[in-house]
Formats: sequence, structure tokens, C-alpha cells
Amino acid sequence: MELKAALDKLKNDNAFKNWKKENENTFFSYAFKILKEESFGGWQIGFYNKANDKITTFSINEDKIELNQEEEVFKKPDMKVNEINTAKLKLPFDKIINKAESFKKKKYPKEIDDKIIAILQNLEPFGDIWNLTYITKTFNTLNIKVDAENGRILQHKLSSIFDFRKE
Repeated sequence: MELKAALDKLKNDNAFKNWKKENENTFFSYAFKILKEESFGGWQIGFYNKANDKITTFSINEDKIELNQEEEVFKKPDMKVNEINTAKLKLPFDKIINKAESFKKKKYPKEIDDKIIAILQNLEPFGDIWNLTYITKTFNTLNIKVDAENGRILQHKLSSIFDFRKE
């Protein structure tokens, strides 16, 4: 399911409409999906509440929508959570993945991925981006930041998973 279809499905859901009435000061702050070789799971779509610095996530699959419990935001204390401008989401998710895959094949041809963690978020200084993290069979992570509006590769970095222990 494309992200826009998942967002439409969520916005038309009665339980979401009721939740939004009670939480009108929240805004769409992220979308999350893990892509595996054998399956493409559903979307997790988050809404941020600035008043209490918490996030509520909805899990959207083909057959159901689940409201998850409000929780702390995973971020650095001084980091600001920004709203995603859905009007800037010009390219479908599969085109974003295709652009990143094409880039990966040219720049990092030896890196074969096991899974891709995809997060749509609004990050300074980039704006609305797809933050794609490839977990590779060689125990590396390849992070590619892709502009959500035009699919341009904004940043990329290859790191060993073992480097994360040092930090």
C-alpha cells in the first residue's frame, strides 16, 4: 500500500476522526516502514503532540488500523519535531525506493541489503525527506537521505554495524 493510500485510509477511519477531535493540536510527524526481501509490511504513521512532547502512532495494514499507546519521542533533547508537508510528497514511495536502489547500485555495488528501514520525516536542514537505512549482508548500514518532493539524493553514508558499539 502506498503511503498516500494509507494516509487516506487513516483520515477516513472513524476511530481516527474521534481521536483527532480529542487531539487537535497534534500533527503528522513521521511515517515508518520496514521492507524485507520477502514481504512489505504495513505503515506506522505518527502524530506529534508538542504540548506533552509525545507521539501517537497508528499502524495501518490492508485489513485494519490500530491505535498504539502514546509514547515518548525518540530524539535528542534539543531536537525539534517538525510537521510533514504532505503537499511536498510528490513521488510515490516505490519511485523513491527505485531512485535510492539505482544510486546504491552505482555508488555501493557490493552492498547487498537484507532489509530497508524507511522513515519519512522533516529534518533540519533538509526538510521533508525519506531517511532510508539499508542493513546489508556484510554487517554495514547504508543511510541515504532522499528529498521527498523530487527524489534527489541529499546525503549518503556507509558505516559498519560494529562502529555503533564504539559510540
